[in-house]
Amino acid sequence: MHREAGLAVRGRALLREAVALTGPLADVVAPAADDPAGFDGPLAVLVGVLRDHLPEADRPTETALLLAETYALRAEIREWLGGERLRRRDALEAGLARLRKVSDPDELLARACEAVVESCGFDRVMLSRVEGSLWRPWKSFAVSNRDPERAFREWIRTLPEIRLDTLVLETEMVRRREPALVADPRHDPRVHQPLLQASRANSYVAAPLMPTGRVIGFLHADHESRPATTLDRDILGAFADAFGRIFERAVLLRRLREQREQVREAMRTVETVLADLADAEIDLADQAQAALRPARTPARSSATLESLLTSRELEVLALMATGATNNRIADELVIAEGTVKSHVKRILRKLCVDNRAEAISQYLRLTIGDSTF
Repeated sequence: MHREAGLAVRGRALLREAVALTGPLADVVAPAADDPAGFDGPLAVLVGVLRDHLPEADRPTETALLLAETYALRAEIREWLGGERLRRRDALEAGLARLRKVSDPDELLARACEAVVESCGFDRVMLSRVEGSLWRPWKSFAVSNRDPERAFREWIRTLPEIRLDTLVLETEMVRRREPALVADPRHDPRVHQPLLQASRANSYVAAPLMPTGRVIGFLHADHESRPATTLDRDILGAFADAFGRIFERAVLLRRLREQREQVREAMRTVETVLADLADAEIDLADQAQAALRPARTPARSSATLESLLTSRELEVLALMATGATNNRIADELVIAEGTVKSHVKRILRKLCVDNRAEAISQYLRLTIGDSTF
């Protein structure tokens, strides 16, 4: 960190010296933050100014020396940036490797803030969620546990939901789908002032989380004793991109586990039905036995199923019998998942059963051997 500050100090000194030597020609605006990366552009402009000014300079020797120092400083800054980027990329990849071993999406979210601090080099991180048009700060993690950090966590805990369209910076990130650097939040009109007052951040970076190509949340991160930099922005953006893919994989694995269990349950139901059919003594001629059946006993023919259920409910029930989840049924029939839930409720009510397994059992009893279904 000392070298980073030293490069920034030397950059400012060179820019001041250039103005003193050449006057307004070299009046290049220095970056506000002590970020070496921010000096590369101004120093590149200064190189061009000094090079053009050198043939007619009143003090050519001093101008040439200043030009050489500017070249040298730019080379040092680029060397430092390259090494620092590689070092932080290595730390980032090590942190992501640990997260890739986690297959539960809830555990991933629980570990997200701490993982950013450990692998990206920040001192504090906040994770927020986007649900429709609402933004909700969710949780934070910091290396220190002083009063300001406890107050910030309390602000997150008690904060009501906020409309996303009132947050200029976050809305901009949603639209652009890229990270952002806020170098001077007190004078940046995009910043949500309650967030700034609660966090007391002097500068920070933020990145959207997009596990399925849709923004579901944000990461905000800062340092306790130094300003955030463009490299911080890039590192947090890289973490958010990779975390989104890891999270999406975990969600898919959980769905597969749930569907596998539902298929197993469906197969157990089939086995039960087949065992019952194999053991049953069917006497179609005994009309009296049929008359003794309980009033709640469901229908014993597929024709009655058709009379009880609508065509859409029959489609839903048939897919239920394959072990399909509500989400999969919705995708298969191109309807909303809420609509599927409504169909399932009506099916259970009409068949006089309490759960999906009983409905599937009745369906299989009534349709095995029936060419109608």
